[in-house]
Amino acid sequence: MCAGYTNISSGTLEQLIAAIAADAFKVPLQEVRASLHDEQGQVGVRLVVPLMVRAAKENSTAVFSTLDGGTVFEWAAAARKVVAARFALLAGSTVARVDVRFTGIHEATSRTAGRVQ
Repeated sequence: MCAGYTNISSGTLEQLIAAIAADAFKVPLQEVRASLHDEQGQVGVRLVVPLMVRAAKENSTAVFSTLDGGTVFEWAAAARKVVAARFALLAGSTVARVDVRFTGIHEATSRTAGRVQ
């Protein structure tokens, strides 16, 4: 071992949780706002993200759908679990709760659009 200490600023942890959330919610990082707070000795997370949806197929009655199917609430619950688990793994801190606020819509685009086949 080497003597010394490591100090991670709260801003760095907020950037880490924002990056994790961007991946979990499948939205661009610049559209995610994250903040951390104390939740009875554990980490509390507040996220503000757009809801990632895709246009439904032509024969569908729905206009939009979430990327992984299911309701918005089911999809958010699954993404919250991912955020908490990845933050615990990377930062070594237990996440007590993850609050999510959806603000707006981010429509998924095809990754192959514009590519030569």
